[in-house]
Amino acid sequence: MNSIVSFRLCKLSDEELLEKVDKMTDEMFQKREIPTRHIPAKPDSDYDLLVGELVMRFNERIKKDNK
Repeated sequence: MNSIVSFRLCKLSDEELLEKVDKMTDEMFQKREIPTRHIPAKPDSDYDLLVGELVMRFNERIKKDNK
C-alpha cells in the first residue's frame, strides 16, 4: 500500500484526511459501490490513495512515539 503514495502528494490536513476516509468508507458500504479511481490519479480524492496516506501518517506517528 505504501508504494502507491510514496510521492506524498496529498495536501489534506490530518483532520481533513480522517474525515474524508471516514465519509468515503461509510458511502462505500451504504451504496455498495467501489469508489472511482481517476487517471491521472487525484491524491486528495482517490480512496485508495487516501487510505494509503492515512496508513503512512499513522505508521510515522507510531515510529515517532516509540523512539
